[in-house]
Amino acid sequence: MRLRDFVEEFATASDDHSLAVINSDQPPTVTRMLDGLFSNQPVDIEMVNRALAEEDVIQLHRDGHIVAESRFSDLRDAILAVNADIYTTGVRSLADIETPAVIRDLERIKFHVRGYPAASKGKLLLIEISRYIESLAAEVGVGELHAGFQRLSRLTHERGTRRAYDELVQTDLSIHVYGTGQLDMPTSWHLTVHADDASELQRGWFVIFDPPADTQIAGAALIAYSIDLKQNEWVGVWTSDANSISRLRSYLTTTYNSSMD
Repeated sequence: MRLRDFVEEFATASDDHSLAVINSDQPPTVTRMLDGLFSNQPVDIEMVNRALAEEDVIQLHRDGHIVAESRFSDLRDAILAVNADIYTTGVRSLADIETPAVIRDLERIKFHVRGYPAASKGKLLLIEISRYIESLAAEVGVGELHAGFQRLSRLTHERGTRRAYDELVQTDLSIHVYGTGQLDMPTSWHLTVHADDASELQRGWFVIFDPPADTQIAGAALIAYSIDLKQNEWVGVWTSDANSISRLRSYLTTTYNSSMD
């Protein structure tokens, strides 16, 4: 079993997924952004005008059934109207993360995305889910958080990432970070560093929140793998299935058990 194999293992959702925008009052540019975000992805976009229905609503349909609903304006503000810099510069804190349900519930779907310079929006899906999982962990404040950064230096060199982990280390979470190179972290940070030059850590991107077993809280996990680092090209999937989360966490702690606090 390799890290990238979890992408295929977790991607078990049916192909019948669509986002239906009901009675949109957003300008055409926002609709085009939505189309662009899901271009060449296994999620169809539908524009629906429906009498007596609420305006500015977006619904997630799975196999013909409505499974989630959000305000279209919330999706616009969370993803469509932003770029990746908002996360790396630290403008948006974990407390500000409000991922719409129609995005959170796109579980077990394999997304094939490209970041800058190949594309401007596609990678934002994975970035948003990463921050959502970190914000969920921060809110709960206990359990385990495991995150892979390719290069450990990103933890402190990216202002937004550093700000997020400044918040996370103040909780009672057991935090594990993975990547290549060394991490020169603040003395106030108490986390476990798994430094390894393994190829899969150089290409792996994951955020896993595994809450305590004796709670009713649902965790979440994102796993993505770069198929072309130069082109910033990734395949990724996320899930809230407890067994899947546990298996991925166990793989990481077993494979990369050499660590330091």
